[in-house]
Amino acid sequence: MTSITHGMNPEEVEGLGHRLQQIADQVRQLTSELNGRIGSTTWVGPDATRFKDQWWPEKRANLHRIADDLHGFGQSALNNAAEQRQVSN
Repeated sequence: MTSITHGMNPEEVEGLGHRLQQIADQVRQLTSELNGRIGSTTWVGPDATRFKDQWWPEKRANLHRIADDLHGFGQSALNNAAEQRQVSN
């Protein structure tokens, strides 16, 4: 079996890492904005209760997990770029 090694462009991977972390921050910001809007709505009734007490907390938790995953993936990219620079030097 032949192994193929692909070179890494550290600047490109670093840029990807930063962009992933920026997107994670945007997801967090949007989640916070939505949380405020949902919390301040005057919508009442059984549908409102179900939305506010069941649906939204579950979706909010999912959004937090997505943001954490994006941030972690971005950090991995940054770490890989830094390691590649060390190996190259």
